[in-house]
Amino acid sequence: ITLPRHTAKQQHILPTTSKCRPPTMRRGNQTLPSSSRTGGGALQKPFIGTATWAILLVFSSLISFYAGVWTALAVAPSSLNECPDCRRSCLDAAEFGGGELGHSLEIITGRKIRKALETQCNAYESKKDSSHRFPDSVSHFANGLARVGHKELFDQYDFGVPMSDRAHKQDALILYDSQSSLPSDKNVAAQLNGEIPRLSAKDATENCDVMNAMFIENPARARSRQCLAIVGGQYQSYHIQRWMRLNSEEKPDANKPLQLVGRWRRNDGNDEFLYPKQRAIDMHQELLLTYLNHLKSTKQNLSEILKNIAINNTVIVVTANMGQSELLMNLICSSRRRGLDTKNLLVFPTDVHTKELAESLGLTTFYDDHLMRFIPKEESARYGDRTFALIMIAKVVCVQLVNELGYDLLFTDIDVVFYRDPMEYFRNPTLGNFDVYFQDDGSRQERYAPYSANSGFYFIRSNERSKILFRSMMYSGDIIIACRSHQQVLIALLEEYNSLFGLTVKVLSREEGDFPGGYH
Repeated sequence: ITLPRHTAKQQHILPTTSKCRPPTMRRGNQTLPSSSRTGGGALQKPFIGTATWAILLVFSSLISFYAGVWTALAVAPSSLNECPDCRRSCLDAAEFGGGELGHSLEIITGRKIRKALETQCNAYESKKDSSHRFPDSVSHFANGLARVGHKELFDQYDFGVPMSDRAHKQDALILYDSQSSLPSDKNVAAQLNGEIPRLSAKDATENCDVMNAMFIENPARARSRQCLAIVGGQYQSYHIQRWMRLNSEEKPDANKPLQLVGRWRRNDGNDEFLYPKQRAIDMHQELLLTYLNHLKSTKQNLSEILKNIAINNTVIVVTANMGQSELLMNLICSSRRRGLDTKNLLVFPTDVHTKELAESLGLTTFYDDHLMRFIPKEESARYGDRTFALIMIAKVVCVQLVNELGYDLLFTDIDVVFYRDPMEYFRNPTLGNFDVYFQDDGSRQERYAPYSANSGFYFIRSNERSKILFRSMMYSGDIIIACRSHQQVLIALLEEYNSLFGLTVKVLSREEGDFPGGYH
C-alpha cells in the first residue's frame, strides 16, 4: 500500500520485522518513529481503511439489531403471562418508528416481529380460554359447571317432587364429572374468575348419559349455617349424610364438633324419628301374625268383591270406624249430589256398626274381624294420638291388600269432598306413567322430605314396584305406631325405593287447582 505522493522524492514504507514493529521514517542518518514526524513529508497509511470501517459498522449494527430481536422473542412468553391485556399490549410494543437502518428496514423487520408476536399472543389467548374452572385435584368429578333455570329444569325433567314456589326466580347448578359430559358450549370450563354460564336445560344435559339429581334446602336459613360436601372418588352413594353440631343435651352448639345425625333431625336439634317401644313392637307382631295367618282366605274373599265393582281394573278405597261415620256419610252424599258414580267405591269398615251404616248407604264393604279387631271404634281425639296411629294401620292394610291383588286404586280419606270425578284425571293418557301419585301435603318438615306426600289422597298403579312399597309398609307397623303417623314412614320408603329400584313418584301441584290440599 503506498501513500499519496507529496514531494518530488517518493517515500516508501518498508516492511518491518516479523514482530510487526511500528513503521519508521528516515531523516538523514537517523531513523524516527512515524509518531514523531512533524511538518511536511510522507504520512503513515492507516492499518484499516475508511471503507472497511464503514462495512464493519454496518454488519455489527445488523448483528446487534437481530440479536436484540431474537432476545425479545425469547423472553416474550414470560412477559405475556404478566400482561393483563396481552394481545393488544404486546402487539402495540411492536409499533416503532425510525432508526439508523432507515424507514424501509423498520417496515420489514416490524412486520416480522409483529407476525412472531401475534403467534405468541394467539397461543397465550388460546391457553387462557381453555384453562379449567377446577384444578386437577378434583378433575375426577368436577370438570365444568353450568346454570339452568330451576323451573325450566323441572319442566324438562319431571322429578316428581313438589317444585319450590320461588323456582321461577332461581337457578340450578349442574356439575360435570368428565370432559366428555360437557355440553357443546365449552364455556362451562371457563376460568375461575369467569361467570358461570347459563344454558337451557336441554343444552346443559345434551351429553349427560347419567344425571344424578339432588334436592337441597336449608329450612332454618336465618339460624343455621349449612354446607354441602361433595366427595369424589368414593364408592357411589345415593343418600345424603347429615352432620350437626350438638351438645350433650342434643341441642345446637356451634362450639361442638360436627357429628352424624339422622335426616329426621330438625335444625333445632329435635329428632322426629321415634324408636318403637316394646308395646308397639308387640302390638305390631300380633297384628302381623294375624294378617299372615289369614292372608290366603282374606285375599280369596276380597278378590271376588273386587271383580264385581272394579271399573277399568280400578277401585276407590276408603276406611272408617264408627267415630268417623258422619264424615263417611258426607263424602258419599256430596259425591252423589254432584252425580259422581260410587259403584267402584269399596269401604273397609273397622267395626260392625260402620259396616252396617255403609251398606245402608248402598256401598260395597269388606270387613274382616281378624284384621280390624285391633282398631278402636271411637274417633281420635287429636292428630297423632294412639287411636289415630292405629287407624293409620287400617289404612295400610286395606291399600296393601287391593294393590297385592293387582288392582289400581285411589285411596282417599273420608274428610275429603269431590267436586269432580277424580278418576277422569287419572285415566287421562297424557298424565304420564308414574307408579304413584300423591296430593301435596304442603308441610315442609324434615320428616316429610323430599315429597311432602299427603297420605290422605293418592293413586296407586299396581305393579311389582308398588307391591314392594306397600308390603314394606305392612312390615313397618311398629314404626308407624311409634311415630303416630304412617305418612312419614311412607315418604321415607318412597324416597328409598325411588332411589333403589326406580319407583316413580309424582306429587300433584297445589298451584294447578285440581288438588289444592288442606295445608295453609
